[in-house]
Amino acid sequence: MFGRNNNKFIVNPFKYIEKYIKSVDVIIFNLDTVISPNPLSDLFKTDKVFNYQSDGKQLITLRKMTNKIIIVSTTNYHSLDYDKQGFLNTKKFLRNNNIKYATKTYLETDKIIFFSYTDHCGCNNLDYWGKYINVLDYKSTDKIIHTINLLKSKNKLIIFSIHWGSNWLDKIPKHMIRFGRLLIDNGVDIVFGHSAHHIPPVPYEIYKDKLIIYGLGDAINDYRLKKKYNSDKSLMALTKISKKNNLTNMDIINIKRYFEESSSIPKPI
Repeated sequence: MFGRNNNKFIVNPFKYIEKYIKSVDVIIFNLDTVISPNPLSDLFKTDKVFNYQSDGKQLITLRKMTNKIIIVSTTNYHSLDYDKQGFLNTKKFLRNNNIKYATKTYLETDKIIFFSYTDHCGCNNLDYWGKYINVLDYKSTDKIIHTINLLKSKNKLIIFSIHWGSNWLDKIPKHMIRFGRLLIDNGVDIVFGHSAHHIPPVPYEIYKDKLIIYGLGDAINDYRLKKKYNSDKSLMALTKISKKNNLTNMDIINIKRYFEESSSIPKPI
């Protein structure tokens, strides 16, 4: 998260994790920021508490660090912070810089199938957002499960990215656990969950030799430190996957969160 209300942000916020970026074959993260090389004015802002937009220099820095595959989730709380045009600008920027993302269906590469969903948007018109991004209804998942089952025969690594839960979690809600395990039961290999601005009480679980991530905290953001949740810390999951798409090894790396505090940013509540 960088670019709250078009605030400038350091061009290289990846300095604490650069060595890991350069060591892996695929990088996957949640992009909680609209990207517009020529930032849109406040006239495009969606009516919500905080709106994020950046000119994308941070991602250009990232792209220069590695020529490997980068996949981002553009489906989250801030996808349409600057309405439809901001979302279109984000996707165009990513395409122009060879950064991959999922559409309303899914992204498919030579070895990976990547889904991208959110269970909330923090907006006043969830139906409108649902025209552009996948909004999850936990009570109606049959279509998702059916699609996953059809794709299993391709023998590709299936990753399901989901922006789920609240900003601050004291426990993992049962509906998140149930849905994560349902995905694994039906063919997903990695559930990549994100949303909380801190490391949740249970960051992940290994279920049937597959990985469910409930949240790893924010690697980059501009939130003030919330001491109760140790929100200055974050995790990174370095995984190795077998040819049969089973998790063969995983290192959870503690990293220092990169953030820029501003006196104009209110303390979290």
